[in-house]
Amino acid sequence: MITELQAAGEDGGRTFVVMPNRSMSWRGLVGVYAGITAVGLLIAILFFFRGLTLVLPFSGLELLFLGAVFYITAWNSDWKEVITVGEEVVSVETGRRGPVSHYEFQRRWARVILSRSGSWYPSRLLIRSHGRQIEVGRFLNEQERQGLAEILTAAVGCKAAQELI
Repeated sequence: MITELQAAGEDGGRTFVVMPNRSMSWRGLVGVYAGITAVGLLIAILFFFRGLTLVLPFSGLELLFLGAVFYITAWNSDWKEVITVGEEVVSVETGRRGPVSHYEFQRRWARVILSRSGSWYPSRLLIRSHGRQIEVGRFLNEQERQGLAEILTAAVGCKAAQELI
């Protein structure tokens, strides 16, 4: 998901927030997990009292594994990239709740490159300048990545560049 926070501010800059699409809030995810857990444990307890004692521990392990997968998925969907194209600098901040890493490129020399693979691998969207580069939008689908490449190319003011790996 690509959101533009600020368009043409005082310094002529633009700010974009790029994050994964989140299909469900944390509260909704906990509710779904609680429902699945209740039904799963009810069935396991019924089988346990019918004499199939190993169903309950394996059902518990299965529900613990499902909870871990839900948690990891929710944790990874919190990732954000904030791309600010200012008058002089293109900056990229990445992190979950706050910036964990910060990269800056001189706008005059920055290039937006959509690096396409010759096979079935997805493309990579890179911001590159003076031998340094950062990949942005790695969690986006192909169409969103191509759209972000067009938006960033227009915002940075460079020619569109594409590479074939």
